Amino acid sequence: MIEGLQLKSIEEIVDDMTEAYTKGDYLDGYTQDGDDALMGPKKFGERFHSICLGFGYRESEIIPAKMEIEEWCQEHLTHLESKFR
Repeated sequence: MIEGLQLKSIEEIVDDMTEAYTKGDYLDGYTQDGDDALMGPKKFGERFHSICLGFGYRESEIIPAKMEIEEWCQEHLTHLESKFR
């Protein structure tokens, strides 16, 4: 990879992805009721990982943020589920 390829910081990628996620932009199939289903934390983390690799970041730079974005995703989904109980 070319050094200096990054055009966005990892923090900006996290912000963009979490904002898009809250708007329902990261879907993974459908629920039993036929509604759109949001990606789960692991799949969302893998998407984040792929995007960061595309910007030229190294594994050591990505892994801590990937763990954080997966945790954020789980908390977000838990919050959504609690609203519909």
